[in-house]
Amino acid sequence: MGIALRRAWARRGLLTLVALLVAATAATSTLMLAGVAAATTDAARRALAEPAPASLTVTTRLAEDPDAQDARARAVADDLFDGAPIDVVRTQEPDGADTPFVVWTVTPQLDVVTPADLGPLAAGSAALRQALREDDVAVSRGVTVEGDLAERAAVEHTAQSAARAAGAVPLALLILVALVALVQVARLLAGARQGEVEILVARGASVRHLTVPALTEAVAVAVLAAAAGTAAVAAVPAVWETPPSPLLAAGVGTVAAAVVVLTAVAVVQARSVADRQASDRSGRLRQAAALGTVTTVVALAAAGMLRWYDLGSPLVRSADGVAADPLAAAGPALALAALGLLAVALLGPLARGWAALAGRAPGATPVLAARQVARGLRVVVVPLLLLVLASGSAVLAGTFAGTAAQARADLAGQRVGTDVRALLPASGSLSAQRPPPRAAGLAGLDGADAAAPALVAEATVQGAPLGLTALPVASAPQVVRADDAASLVAPLGDPDPFGAAPALPDGATSLALDVTGAARPAAGPLPDGRDPGAVVAAVTVWLAAQDGTLTVLDAGTVELDGDPGDDRLTVDLPSGVPGLRLVGLDVGLEGVESPMELTLAVQDVVATTAGGAVPVDVTSVGWEPAGPAAAAGAEGGAVLGLDVLLDTGRASARLVAGSAAGSGARAAAGAAGPPVAGVLTRSAAERWDATTGDTLELTLSGASVVVEVAGTAEQVPGQPAADAVLVDLGALDAALLRTTEDLPRPAEVWVASDAPDDPVAVARLADAVATAVRAQAPDPAAVEVRTVQDAAGSDAGSPVRFAFLLAAVGATALALVGLAAVAVSGMGGRRAEVVVLRSVGLGARAQGAGRALELGAVGAAGLAGGVIAGWAVAAVTVPGLVRGVVDGTVVPDLVLDLPVAAFPVAVAALAVIVTAGLVAARVADQARDTDYRPETR
Repeated sequence: MGIALRRAWARRGLLTLVALLVAATAATSTLMLAGVAAATTDAARRALAEPAPASLTVTTRLAEDPDAQDARARAVADDLFDGAPIDVVRTQEPDGADTPFVVWTVTPQLDVVTPADLGPLAAGSAALRQALREDDVAVSRGVTVEGDLAERAAVEHTAQSAARAAGAVPLALLILVALVALVQVARLLAGARQGEVEILVARGASVRHLTVPALTEAVAVAVLAAAAGTAAVAAVPAVWETPPSPLLAAGVGTVAAAVVVLTAVAVVQARSVADRQASDRSGRLRQAAALGTVTTVVALAAAGMLRWYDLGSPLVRSADGVAADPLAAAGPALALAALGLLAVALLGPLARGWAALAGRAPGATPVLAARQVARGLRVVVVPLLLLVLASGSAVLAGTFAGTAAQARADLAGQRVGTDVRALLPASGSLSAQRPPPRAAGLAGLDGADAAAPALVAEATVQGAPLGLTALPVASAPQVVRADDAASLVAPLGDPDPFGAAPALPDGATSLALDVTGAARPAAGPLPDGRDPGAVVAAVTVWLAAQDGTLTVLDAGTVELDGDPGDDRLTVDLPSGVPGLRLVGLDVGLEGVESPMELTLAVQDVVATTAGGAVPVDVTSVGWEPAGPAAAAGAEGGAVLGLDVLLDTGRASARLVAGSAAGSGARAAAGAAGPPVAGVLTRSAAERWDATTGDTLELTLSGASVVVEVAGTAEQVPGQPAADAVLVDLGALDAALLRTTEDLPRPAEVWVASDAPDDPVAVARLADAVATAVRAQAPDPAAVEVRTVQDAAGSDAGSPVRFAFLLAAVGATALALVGLAAVAVSGMGGRRAEVVVLRSVGLGARAQGAGRALELGAVGAAGLAGGVIAGWAVAAVTVPGLVRGVVDGTVVPDLVLDLPVAAFPVAVAALAVIVTAGLVAARVADQARDTDYRPETR
């Protein structure tokens, strides 16, 4: 014990720094584990609380014994949710003369929910309906379970599993930096004690005699320092809610690592001195050991990065969840260490080159500093390697933070598609009662830049789902929230499927159609001689607007019999819709008792405007029979009319304006109509082996549509699915108008903000859009308005971002302690050098400046090398890691969050400057001290 105390007191300065290093390691690791646990819990609670609390609503009929029913329902819920904190509130709803409904509302207790509760909440919510259906006490006459608790808990549970696995990367980084710092500082301490160890061995001390005091010293320093570091973090109020296990694990782990490293270095030194042979003094064994260390680190880094490349990230997904591959998770840290060793290897030649250049210039200070760095690599390796790891960690933290934030924003933007997305109710088929949304008026709202209607639906290809987004090509670049919106829709060209259709005059308020027609039995008089009677023909007008939407208007009915007759039908036109064109005419027939020959023609079309009646020329465009009319053998032509053979029952016929030659023949042959140009996601293109120019036949709302691949893209706006297609809304409507009776109704309006990067402006625009759309909707409560902020959801990757930041801060703190250790070691170890330089005429200020220049050069090299190494490692690893955490994204571009990366680097640079200044002042004082001291001999 006496030897241990005397040895410790002799090197109290270095031991203080060792203790500070251990305390910093314990504090950083404790703060990381506690902070990640707190961030994970906060993310779980936000996911279940925003934008509205998640819940389940269970509804059934009131049983004869309500108390027993209520108790049993609660018991079933408690059993299924497996201890997860939930609140169950029971209410009753009367049902007139029938038995009342009883409703239980299940909500999680958000103030006490932990990430461990997400799994039971998801599983219990999913199984609740089936469990209640099988319970005769809790359920009476059926049960319904509605709500989003199961989905939201499951999504967050999966996201947090991925985040926990990804968190192994910054944890491995911090562990590596801490081990490197401990080893390097322990080597500095051992180097300072080299002389006394040699003296003790020469006086007969064995390895065991030297190990016992080293172990005692290591235990005392590690326990006291780790306890101090852990206690300092535990005193932060924000950490109080953290479970004690992370704090205990961090403290115990730090103590164990410090004791093992300090003792092992001391033992290796003792054995080296005790077993030293004359040939060992050349340093060849030391060089071989260093080469072996470098080779091992490089090999492990290569293995880790290859494993990362194979997996795409450190995440391994299986049926049991998401886990981290240990080798891949350690890959970035090992790669930084390998690049740090490369920086050490390059520093020697660079320093020698610096010395050669400095030797040609006047002044001794630069050349002495350069030569000292070149021959003292064993000492400068400590701050150099630690600063490389620190600045590299900062760059990794900044790139992950920036890339993850950008990926979340891109994913939210992709899912929403635009700045403000209004979803209207009753999205079924187009009809006179369900017109398309009017986007033109929304474009004039305060804060709006553009607006467009949209059809977002799920189609199928060979039975597999394919997301479909249809937008007007002309307005898509203005409303789509993407930097490359223009290039995204460019392959679709500039379609104008109804360009040849008759245009209605601007400001027209109504349309009059002069109709003539007749209906006769196809086989002559009926066998019994009866008069087949009149056939009622309902006429429907199809209008196309500039934004690609179609409007259906009921023009009225006419009665057709064997004698040709004339009728005038009048229909009111929608107001505020510019650029209307007459693109189609439907004739629906009722009362057809036998096959009939139908003849119907529109002789004149007249639009009424404020200036009077304006004729509409319907003879200058070809009219093509579509659907049943084409199948019945009707021929197209310049006359807006039909001459078809119809079967019994309810029948319909359609004429479509267009110049697509042969489209009617294709429809008659059973083809899916004219092809529609589409931009396919690369995932979908690979799935169906489709390239540009190929066609896919998809099914949309029961109708077949042929899509010709015009190009590919990574994503399609408005579609969270990887397999999706983007088409022009007008082109899609033109194809469907020729092939199906009922067309899907665009039920959305996309509105672009004139300040898309201002969340306040977007939120204000969303309120204005909601007000305007609800004023038009028959059911205002069913209108839903979404923004990118709404779609962002819970940030499950925030714990990983926080862990990276703490790893960078911890690495910086450890690097600064290592820098201080080198400075303190140099004060005593190079005391004799000061006297020698003073004797040859090098003054105090020059010596101080030279020592500061050494530290400054090493610090600058370490920081610069770390930034380069960090960026290289980030370019390889961060995109895959972000893709694993922010699920559903394509590989994102690398984005640097400059404040996150710059803060640790700036702190380290400032510390290097301050340390160099303090060392310069201390060395200058030593040079001025002319008193005799033993260490200056």
